[in-house]
Amino acid sequence: MRPIKPLNQVKMSKKLKIKLNGNEFTLPIESYRESNWGGSIEKYIHMSAKNCATVIKQFVKKNYPELKVWAKSDVYSGGSSTRVSVCNKDGSEVDYETFNKIKEWKHILQGGNFNGMEDIYEYREDKLTTEKGMELKYFPSYIFIDNKPQWGSVEYWLNQYNEYKSNINNPDYSKQREIMNEKYNGSFLEMNKTYMSKKEYERCSLVLK
Repeated sequence: MRPIKPLNQVKMSKKLKIKLNGNEFTLPIESYRESNWGGSIEKYIHMSAKNCATVIKQFVKKNYPELKVWAKSDVYSGGSSTRVSVCNKDGSEVDYETFNKIKEWKHILQGGNFNGMEDIYEYREDKLTTEKGMELKYFPSYIFIDNKPQWGSVEYWLNQYNEYKSNINNPDYSKQREIMNEKYNGSFLEMNKTYMSKKEYERCSLVLK
């Protein structure tokens, strides 16, 4: 007869898999919560700002692997937020149709909207569930999805460099061109080095001049 392993030797899954809007996502197992209200146990998935960032990033990576995506979250007094940035590999904007599909996740996962007319935040009243019926709760106050590379990334500086090259004969860029040629020997990378961390500079030096 096969011996039963003690509970502390059983390997427990540290990930939670859910299906939402036809997509499968993986979240930390701690996202699953239970609470006791009035003697009954309520089971739900805690959709923190960090979890929402994870969901949107996974959606982009699975459905648009050719794109670059960054996702981060912030928690502050009175709320939280998720910010996602997407772009093509050269740092340029994602096409309109694709970006709109990605941006739909703002409306799916955001906890509500700010009513500027009454100066109040209005919480969502609908119920969002996984495809198996598990409720998702406690969403971030705001979700921002930007069609541009994250500041400081190689893609950000590559996009800036390409924009400069496309406007090299534009009179509005004459001063920038003059400074770059006189002080930095014509190097776009060296001119912008002061705005980069050491790691960013090293990465950018592989693709920029």
